[in-house]
Parts: sequence; structure tokens; C-alpha cells
Amino acid sequence: MNWKQKAIIQRIVAKLPSGLSYKIYYFLQRKMGSWRTINPTKRLLAGIDLVNHIHKQKQDVNSKTFLEIGTGWGINLPITLWLCGAAKIITVDLNPYLKKEIVFRSILYIKEHKKEIIDIFGEHPKNTVFQERFDALINCKLDMESILDMMNIQYLAPANAICLDLPSEIIDYHISYTVFEHIPREIVEEIIQEGKRLLRKDGMFIHLIDFSDHCSHSDSSISSINFLQFTEKEWQYYSGNRYAYHNRLRIDDFTDIFIKGGLEILELDKEIDQKALTVLRNKFPLNEKFKNKDAEINATVSALIVARID
Repeated sequence: MNWKQKAIIQRIVAKLPSGLSYKIYYFLQRKMGSWRTINPTKRLLAGIDLVNHIHKQKQDVNSKTFLEIGTGWGINLPITLWLCGAAKIITVDLNPYLKKEIVFRSILYIKEHKKEIIDIFGEHPKNTVFQERFDALINCKLDMESILDMMNIQYLAPANAICLDLPSEIIDYHISYTVFEHIPREIVEEIIQEGKRLLRKDGMFIHLIDFSDHCSHSDSSISSINFLQFTEKEWQYYSGNRYAYHNRLRIDDFTDIFIKGGLEILELDKEIDQKALTVLRNKFPLNEKFKNKDAEINATVSALIVARID
């Protein structure tokens, strides 16, 4: 679908009353969008990568508590953390998007593709805890309350990540997967400060941020930097709603947020889009906001940031 047509549909649906808006948007996603087929593999792999980065920092997952910012429609990231030994996962979202149909279909996929799923976990299935929990998962009753209870997942929505009704120093890891790009800068800064309150000593922030123009995910006619040509007003017209908002912050903006927020960056694992670099070198019409940035900064399409309180 042409990205401008999609933007118009999202803008119209977003203006509807919340309850009706959520239902219609979910219906459209199931019929024409990313939820036409349910395959949890991508999110499971993201969770495995997160666990591996924790191990890289000589930290552990076993018996630890995670706070996930931005639950979304499913719980595949929390499922991965639980399989790898997490004691508790608190997952919060400003919008109550979570759908039991998505959760159930994801679990059914895991049941029907057991070998494939076990293989993507690498060495983790050798762990006794993983084996016991995986068996429990594939034999579980498809009931939302019992699934959340089995995995000790606490779902909070609607909940504001800048002021959570949780005690201080109760989490070991503050995490998100492709969420921070959908939040205004000043809110991200407040989320970091609330995370510092909630984090235990030696805890870590681990956030995967997607800097690409998300419209390019479904419209191959545009590049991952297409949205960098627009003024704020123009981009607000296309993305100024709950379903399409993208702050367009680049990797240098986020490192600045983390450092000024009192965090020490331990690891910055980034991916640069070579096609976007070519587009930039062919005199792509960047908006003034991005003209003075290095080409590799503008062409960075994702980064995983690992940080701790400085």
C-alpha cells in the first residue's frame, strides 16, 4: 500500500473514540497489516538477542525482574525472557493493545513448530529451567489469566511509564523493543528518570530503537530515510496520531538523551542502511533539521543501547 494512503487511514481511525478506534485498527491489521499471519519468531529472536547482550555484560537473567516499556499486541518478548529464566516481567503500555488472540496464536505457532523454535534459542535449551518452562508452555491451557500467572507477567495498561505505581529499586533490567522511536523526546527523558528510580543497583537499561521510516516497511517505493525530507509540520500531518507517530530522532539524539540523563553507555550496537547512504550521497533533499548531521547518523536504521546508571 502507498504510504500516504496508509497514513490517511491511520489518521482517520485514530480520531475515533478510543474503544472503537482500537477495534477498527486491530481489524485492519489482521486483514491487511502485519497481523495477517501470526509468527512470533522475530520477537523471540529479539528477546534472545537481548538475553545474549545481558550475558555479554557478565550479567544474568535467572531470577531477575524485567520492566518492558511498550507491550504492544502480544507478549513474545516476555515469553522469551521467562523461558530463559526470568523471575518476573512487568510489561506496561500507554494503550491497552494486548490481544489474547495474538497471544494464543503465537503459542499455537510455538507448539506446532517446536523444533524450529528450540533451534533459534541456541544453547539456552540445554538449561533445565528452559526445558521445564518450554514443556509447560506447549502444554498450557489457552487462558489469558493462567498464561500470565504461569509466567509471572504483570501487565499494566493503560499505564504511563514516566510515573508507574511501583516501589523503587524493584527491577534488574529496563527494556524496550522498537518503542522509543514512537515517543516524544521529553517523554523518553522522563521515562529514563523513572527507570533510574525503579532500577536496582547494577541494573541495566537495554533498548532497541528503530530509526527507519516505518512507512518504508510496507511501501518499497520509498527509502528508510524518506521522512527526513519533511518539515515538522509536514511530518505531523502524516504521523501525528497514536498509530503512526515517529519522533525522527537519530542515534546521536538518543545517545545524548542517555548521557544527559545520567547514564553510562556500555554498548552501542548499530546498523547502517547502505542503500540509505547511497540515497543521501545522491543529494536527497534533507530537511534543515537533518542537513548538518553526518550521513552515517542519518542512515542508521537501528541500534541496541545498553546502559547503566553513571
